[in-house]
Amino acid sequence: LNKLGLKTQIFVKEEFTPSQKMIFEEDRVSRDNCNTADFDIFICVDASAINRLGEYDYTFDDKNTTIVLDHHVCDNFIAKYNYIESESSSCCEVIYKFIKILKVKIDAQIATYLYAGLSSDTSSFMNSNTNQDSFKVASELLKYGANVTHINQSLYQSRTLRGIEFQKYLLNNFKIINDCAYIGVDYETLKNQLNGKKSDCSGYSKNLINIKDINYSFSIVEDKPNIFSLSMRSKIGYDIRVIAEKLGGGGHVCAAGATFEAENINDALNQVLKAMNLSTEMV
Repeated sequence: LNKLGLKTQIFVKEEFTPSQKMIFEEDRVSRDNCNTADFDIFICVDASAINRLGEYDYTFDDKNTTIVLDHHVCDNFIAKYNYIESESSSCCEVIYKFIKILKVKIDAQIATYLYAGLSSDTSSFMNSNTNQDSFKVASELLKYGANVTHINQSLYQSRTLRGIEFQKYLLNNFKIINDCAYIGVDYETLKNQLNGKKSDCSGYSKNLINIKDINYSFSIVEDKPNIFSLSMRSKIGYDIRVIAEKLGGGGHVCAAGATFEAENINDALNQVLKAMNLSTEMV
């Protein structure tokens, strides 16, 4: 959009993860409140429900001109204009096609950003919805100069000692019911025992699904008192999107999530396990 001569501003409330800090320019991001009167158009990407916009949900008021670029299946569109391609394995594939429609010249920086999203959204091309178009777009981004080495090192080869501590907590505390592996982290543990934030637990469900004979995995993190973030993963043939939707969220068949309220971590775990029709006796 900048290349088209338009003025833009990126709004993100949450702090960047160490990997994201290695990729993106934080000085281009505002964490202030957005004065909606200052803008003509509001765009969100990779957010299939209004609550996924967090503290910026008010920008998608029905009086504003709003656009969604996404690859999630949406039962209720949240924007006036919705550009959805559910067959795409990553939102960056959708954005890539949109940029081509706008006839904007893709430079090495844009290609690198898009490749970062493509790689992370497909879990390095391992997710079940990865298809031939995913690899085709990756190949074209390399031709445009995407710095694949930098992205791979930033996303997959830059684990911090802090990250190791969080992985140690995961390995020492996860539980299994039938073919489901899960972990819950309450506010007290996250803030005081681990001295961390929600993003430090971002890989929990993705790591648990790698266990042999586990078909479902999920993590619940209480980032704010009584507000719980659910991240779910599954293997091919097991649909977790319908489970996340029961809790007000959404996503894909094999990767989904939700944000919901609960009295405490046990109540939150019970809500998820009940939605999965699993016994809650072990919670």
